Amino acid sequence: MQLDHGDRRPSQRLPVNPRRHKVAPEQRKRVATACNSCNVRRIKCSGDRPCNQCASTARDCVYPVLIEKVSVPKSELEELKKKVEVYEKALQDALPDPTRRQELLHHAASPDSSSSASPYTSSSALHGTTSGSQHLSGASSIKTEPTDDDGHQVLSPGRLLQDADGMGRYVGETSGATFLDHLKELMGAVMPMTQPAAAVGSGDSFLSSLGSCITYDSRPLLNGPPDEVNPLWLPPDSTVAVVLSELRHFIQDGGGRWPSGGIYWWGDLDAMPLRAPSPTPLATEVDLNEYRHLAFYHAALAVACQSTTTQPQPQPPSSDSSQSLSEPYFARAALLLGNPLDIKRRTIGDVASLAMMGFYLIETNRPDAAYMYVAAAMHISIMLGAHRGWVDERGKRVFWSVYALDRWLSCLMGRPPTITDDAIQLPLPADAPSMPPAYGLRAHVELSRISGHVVGNTYHGARGGTGSEAGARQPDNAIWMLEQWQSSLPPPLQLGSNGLSNDPAVCLLHMRYNQLLIVAIRPLFFSAVKRAVAERLMAQPPPSVAATNPEQNLGHLRCCIAAAARNMRLARHAITLNGHRKLLHAGLHFIFNAGVCLILRRLVVAPGEQEDEELRLVHGGVEFAIDKMLEASRTGNSDGRRCAETLRDLSVLVGRLTAPAPAVTPTDPMLGGGGTDDPSMRAGGGGGGMAPLLPMTSQELPVPPPMPVGEDQVLYDELMTWMGDDWPLYNGYINE
Repeated sequence: MQLDHGDRRPSQRLPVNPRRHKVAPEQRKRVATACNSCNVRRIKCSGDRPCNQCASTARDCVYPVLIEKVSVPKSELEELKKKVEVYEKALQDALPDPTRRQELLHHAASPDSSSSASPYTSSSALHGTTSGSQHLSGASSIKTEPTDDDGHQVLSPGRLLQDADGMGRYVGETSGATFLDHLKELMGAVMPMTQPAAAVGSGDSFLSSLGSCITYDSRPLLNGPPDEVNPLWLPPDSTVAVVLSELRHFIQDGGGRWPSGGIYWWGDLDAMPLRAPSPTPLATEVDLNEYRHLAFYHAALAVACQSTTTQPQPQPPSSDSSQSLSEPYFARAALLLGNPLDIKRRTIGDVASLAMMGFYLIETNRPDAAYMYVAAAMHISIMLGAHRGWVDERGKRVFWSVYALDRWLSCLMGRPPTITDDAIQLPLPADAPSMPPAYGLRAHVELSRISGHVVGNTYHGARGGTGSEAGARQPDNAIWMLEQWQSSLPPPLQLGSNGLSNDPAVCLLHMRYNQLLIVAIRPLFFSAVKRAVAERLMAQPPPSVAATNPEQNLGHLRCCIAAAARNMRLARHAITLNGHRKLLHAGLHFIFNAGVCLILRRLVVAPGEQEDEELRLVHGGVEFAIDKMLEASRTGNSDGRRCAETLRDLSVLVGRLTAPAPAVTPTDPMLGGGGTDDPSMRAGGGGGGMAPLLPMTSQELPVPPPMPVGEDQVLYDELMTWMGDDWPLYNGYINE
């Protein structure tokens, strides 16, 4: 063999010397594998990177890539070769153009082109990296996908969404904002193929918000100097007592009348605060550390101001009528606590204050700020050893309340929690004298643990695109855990025979249970929606469409839709129980997500299974969700109107997708040269804008003609990926 001395690297590695015998590893005098250069020169290689020989001669030291060898019987190999020949012939018949076949094979062989990494992750066409398709222009990406050390794209189910100021915020897969952004991407890709939209209510505002989110974390909180916001001022004791009693009904234990004892416990809301000397001095004249305990009361008053708009609220002195009454109280709490990183004289009371401030930020639609405050509360409690039991029963309940709030924010934003369950060795809350029952808080902690499992499963499962990880993303384990949790609830936390409870905390607890079912199943639900839309647009459905549907996977979709319907019913009942009190942010979140699920239900449910009464209930649930969002916007929720507009736009877009296809003639080439005399086929089948999108498993109902994709090969390939590797999961109807 000759070497090119102009290039120090050999062009080919020599084969193994046939005279070399196998030697045990412990008896080897040489390394197991030499670099290419030493191998060609038949000299001893040190095995280093670079080896001694290459380092001394300034050669490139390159080692061979180890390829795992697999031995199979010859009969099996011959059978595989025959199958490959059949598949290649089928591909050639389906795609005569050799260039397109080569591109498709190259795309399938690419390690980062797998569509099974996440049901949420679209192919390159939907991310705007494929040109030449006008139909995909609506989904052009404004984001840059993360890359690894080698510059390869990393498929991530999360999104980096931008606010109005252009600041990006990462939200993970369990976040509703991420799910909506994937829906925007999907709808933007296929809407140009649907019926033209009316000028009003076209859903364009929903599509145009791709890659962005509306957040109010950028809105500055009132945090003026001490002479403008005196942290030592409090309303009279009589007013504080009334407000704290109202707060117990709003977020804690119902004033002691809820059998569950509530699902949070922040502290004794009956005790009056120890005030500063009268007259109240200015903050600049005293040591605020001596009155740091007042931060808890100011935070509680800030939350109480968010609970209702029909009851009298404590009016701070010199408050601006244009600003929220709650913000001056939050500013006082912030001034009293000071820098959370200053660990001097921190107590478990500070943990309760920070957690209450985080709760307030959630209620005012500042989730990122709440994420930081709750994390600070958790880290301080860890510093105090609360997670290992160095607290009494009161401190224990405060820690577990912070834990539940931390897990709620983790699921809400799709981010990892602050502390892992393995690091906690604190017993669950227990019943104690002069304290409310611990039923609700214990069950909330157990449900929060399952929430952490759901977030962790999707968060870690998104790192790759292998089939094993796709299997790990199946929701069976999470559904089983949730069902076990529900079946083991004590009597005070169980729902009645009518599926309701007169304890608002129990209603909220079961709504969170239903929401976790939705979150766990939502990736599969999104896959079902993609496949339904793809079949509607495909001119010739692939042969695999006729495959049998696994009953288990269809059961997942039924479970998701049923959970959404239950949450709508529980929300109606909870609003009745609350009276003049507003629904918590969590409750509004559950209603909104249930509304999205019910709207998308129209895409995956068989038309023949949608009875008039069922359609009325679904439509009523969506209208109820929109009304509640608008009502929340009128009572101070800055996010309510946007949520209502999102539900309306999404309903319009789904209506365009489910509208009957235009009439076609029997000689329409998109029907493959065939025709039909069935009027129902020409009319699109069905009525009321509810034409089927998924293939029929029987011949009982007519299937409307598909919408033509045209000559756009890029869009065709994209739709094929939507009905790709795991197409048999949801290639049929949900028969309820």
